[in-house]
Amino acid sequence: LIGIALTVFLQLASVGRTKAEDRADYRYESYREENGRIHVSTQGAYLETALNSWSSLKGNFIYDAISGATPRGTPYQPGTNAVNTVHMDDTRYAGFLEPNFKFNNQSLSPQVAYSRESDYESIGIALNDSMDFNDKNTTVTIGASHAFDRVLPNPGELFNLSEPITNALPKNTTDVLVGVTQLLGPATVMSGDLTLGYSDGYLSDPYKRVLFDDFFYFPGTDPANPNAFTGWAENRPGHKFRQVVFLSLDHNFEKLHGAAEVSYRFYHDDFGIYAHTVSLEWNQKAGKIVIVSPFFRFYTQTAAYFYATHFPGDPDNPQDFPLPKYYSSDYRLSELNSYT
Repeated sequence: LIGIALTVFLQLASVGRTKAEDRADYRYESYREENGRIHVSTQGAYLETALNSWSSLKGNFIYDAISGATPRGTPYQPGTNAVNTVHMDDTRYAGFLEPNFKFNNQSLSPQVAYSRESDYESIGIALNDSMDFNDKNTTVTIGASHAFDRVLPNPGELFNLSEPITNALPKNTTDVLVGVTQLLGPATVMSGDLTLGYSDGYLSDPYKRVLFDDFFYFPGTDPANPNAFTGWAENRPGHKFRQVVFLSLDHNFEKLHGAAEVSYRFYHDDFGIYAHTVSLEWNQKAGKIVIVSPFFRFYTQTAAYFYATHFPGDPDNPQDFPLPKYYSSDYRLSELNSYT
């Protein structure tokens, strides 16, 4: 959830910026759920300035604070309908710096980013090169990025059962992007891009649990595990290769004082997930200073091949009750349809 806040901030901060502007922005967001289950507070500062005719600099700083409870992954307790949760309380500091250099028909943008919270640290580097052709009616963008991430030891990770995380575990992610933006007319823009990404290292979620059918457990005998159900830590593959295709078409309807944006996104990875996203947005001017933007999005995905609500086996006796090679009950890896 905190990661989503940074992504949204970066997207909004860059919308419609075709050239550098001297500006400084402050942003505040607050997200709350009833009964105090989740509260997220986000503050951000964004800076953009033109250094000279051919270079500029932009950057931001984000502070996130989250508190509340999150589902652990095990079922309801007998006689109740309360989700089994664990308390969490964390803060995160994140930011990036990105200079831009323009020469001839090219725009070169290196970036360095850093993020730190109690159980995770990320250092990212990226480089994008945009080239204009056809009297600037066609723009080709090539980009590459790499994230040096570490899962840090935290008391809430892998508690009680399974081996705790005592040393920082590495997670590396590399992405390469090729994109094209084409003006089809004075009021129509079409764009598309292909992203290939590869991740390796510790890709599991250290807070998620799974249930095993043959894992015998007697509730109440262990004061540290009073629950009727005891979950074992999940185990995902240590690598993932993904492919993403994104297509969009924007058209301005001058007589209606509005514009339509249509997009489609295809996603696949070797976890076995296929995903499709279709979105439609209409931006309607209502007077000189107000824009109304109704929006619709449909998202669907298949389940990862190692996802299930429970698994055969006994982690305490894998010789007699073998475990699957990989297993997870994280609902984010399940089959899913979502309308927004």
